Amino acid sequence: MSNSPDRQALLERAKAGDKGAFEQLIAPLLNRYYGLAYQMMGNQEDASDVVQEAMIKAYRSLASFRSEADIATWLGRIVRNCALDELKRSVRKHEEATEILPEAMGPSLDHPTEQRELQQIMGEAIGTLSEKLREPLVLYDIEGYSYDEIASLLEINLGTVKSRLNRARETLRQKLLAQKARLAEYLPGEYFGESRQS
Repeated sequence: MSNSPDRQALLERAKAGDKGAFEQLIAPLLNRYYGLAYQMMGNQEDASDVVQEAMIKAYRSLASFRSEADIATWLGRIVRNCALDELKRSVRKHEEATEILPEAMGPSLDHPTEQRELQQIMGEAIGTLSEKLREPLVLYDIEGYSYDEIASLLEINLGTVKSRLNRARETLRQKLLAQKARLAEYLPGEYFGESRQS
């Protein structure tokens, strides 16, 4: 993915030291990065700190950015790395992910109690995944990144992205079925191994 002409123009101005241009450049992307940081950190305060730290690092590193590369993917990688660094510093594991079932993942449940129950079970299950399985799952199924974008962010090949995503889904499926089999019918088919196009 390449930068649009408008984005490229802002990028060149930002690389020349224009902070206003940098702010305009990142503004349309911040919600996406906040979402990514939130899923990794588990709370809004830490996510906000991570994104702020990442954008400061990005601005300071702009001189090393290759203009032909995709700035959105590059920034996303910095956000991810800052989140991982923070997790290591605080010696915390991402134990649960709350409010992780946007409408895009499937139809709404008929009863709020069932919805909360599914969210809780899903959050607990995601929290038990290893980092290498949790990251592609969060990026693809929750944040909406493509396979190619995830491969670039995690610095792994496309086949590994798909393999880890399928393993993560299968692990979640088994955990959900073991805890409460009836909830499986509320999850979309793709969540259990059917892939959408990148």
